[in-house]
Amino acid sequence: MARLQVHADRLVIQLTRAEQVLAMHRGDLVIDRSRITSAIITDDPWVWLRGSRVLGSRILGRTAFGTWRHLSGKDFALLRKGRHAVVIDLEEAPAGAPEGFDDHVRVIVSTGHAADLVRALRLEQPGENGVFTTETP
Repeated sequence: MARLQVHADRLVIQLTRAEQVLAMHRGDLVIDRSRITSAIITDDPWVWLRGSRVLGSRILGRTAFGTWRHLSGKDFALLRKGRHAVVIDLEEAPAGAPEGFDDHVRVIVSTGHAADLVRALRLEQPGENGVFTTETP
């Protein structure tokens, strides 16, 4: 179960070891909050996947973990059937972006706390000590 942390300047998606293996992604996803253009909740995250899977794994209609490539860039998915998901659209990473930040243009993540995550992303200061934390079920 991934852990999502919303900080004042970034969103961190901490993948479990199993999720890292299934997504073929090393480490955590770190997204600069200034790049977030929208965050919406969907009960059908599968329609938001664009392009073709290039890294990761998928069981058709049940799970999707990894990176999808399309004409506009790359999307990252961490999806499980039967759960709401948050679709986070991002601006393209500028040239010379800080090292360690992710360069996907969309992140779709299933979570039982979708409303709380979207609310935290819209706040100036996301929570106690500037951090909102939740886990994906």
